[in-house]
Amino acid sequence: MKDFSFQGRIELGTRLAGGKPGPLIWVGDQSSCELTFDTQTEDRTETYSGQRLQSAQLRTGTTVSIDLVLRHGTAHNLKLGLYATQNDISSGSVTDEVLPDNLVDGSRVVLAKPANVSSLSIKDSDSPANTLTAGTHYQLEDAHSGIIKILSLAGLEQPLKASYSHAAYSSLPMFTSAPPERYLYLNGINTVDGSRIRVHLYRVQFNPVANLSLINESFGELPLSGTVLFDAETALDPNLGGFGRIEIPQES
Repeated sequence: MKDFSFQGRIELGTRLAGGKPGPLIWVGDQSSCELTFDTQTEDRTETYSGQRLQSAQLRTGTTVSIDLVLRHGTAHNLKLGLYATQNDISSGSVTDEVLPDNLVDGSRVVLAKPANVSSLSIKDSDSPANTLTAGTHYQLEDAHSGIIKILSLAGLEQPLKASYSHAAYSSLPMFTSAPPERYLYLNGINTVDGSRIRVHLYRVQFNPVANLSLINESFGELPLSGTVLFDAETALDPNLGGFGRIEIPQES
């Protein structure tokens, strides 16, 4: 392999004993994946010549960092950057959800489970309860986001109570899990000559996403950065190394 221009699939999995990956998940398309290597050193300068010449150098540390820009905003990828725990909410129904008190005509409220709301009905707290009329007392302004607009509260007793059905969705509460650590496997191709390359990184710990654009003028991306941690177990095997390995075709 001489000239090169790499592309390929990046897979992430949990690290198993012996430096092996568990089940892998493809992160989807990515625009870049870069490794940065840095060695910290301490220099010694001699004092006997009068010229203060460097006489020795001590390596004090080695670090490997990674920058990965993902193009797919999947739950799996967002969890990495948000330190989130995925909660899958099944489709279902809600009965008598209490809406915020002290509403006025024109108030807009969002339901607690706002995914594709249907079969909405609202009643007040009077006894017996009054059933509100859609188009007169309220309007389901956006079923996809569960937003209700109050049109008229004349003669109604608050708080109002909503019953409805909703679709399934995934909830990703931020910073509810430990910093994610993954085994990274790149199944790559050298697009110059079609040869294959494989990269194994045993312990990639991701930082929280520094910038997540929620409004996009063009395609959105998810930039992730992190550190490739030293793996003391794999370091005992000279064929594996302590950080990772790159596999390329043998030269003829």
